[in-house]
Amino acid sequence: MINLKDILKGKVCILCIGNIERGDDGLGPCLAKMLKGKVPYDVIDAGVVPENQTGVIARLKPDTIVIVDAVYFEGEPGDIKIFSGEDLGSGKISTHDVSPKLLIGYLKESTGAAIYVLGIKPRSNKFGQGLSPCVEKTLNRLIKILSDN
Repeated sequence: MINLKDILKGKVCILCIGNIERGDDGLGPCLAKMLKGKVPYDVIDAGVVPENQTGVIARLKPDTIVIVDAVYFEGEPGDIKIFSGEDLGSGKISTHDVSPKLLIGYLKESTGAAIYVLGIKPRSNKFGQGLSPCVEKTLNRLIKILSDN
């Protein structure tokens, strides 16, 4: 299993993805807001259009890109799992659609950075809901881990 502290090498960009109007799917933008100014990394809230941030990310010239998103995998809601960019191609992760795979491919090509997906298992992505307590607890834990670096 990949350890978060082990992958935060060189210049790090944390790309947070999600829709704040759809429950736990909004965990990425919520984390971005919570991290701004508290960590030594470039933090980008990409919302539902991460492809709009590719130019910004390329100009940052990161060594490592960590994409934070709601991801369905075995486990309990609020669990964290870190995937390598290659895991996407192998079908090990189930994201919202095909775009994360294309995004990772483009970012890898344009930056040469090591790319990881930090997936948090959502409880619900129902429209109009806020974050579930288990995902909120996970985000608070992540802030502590990331700000201790």
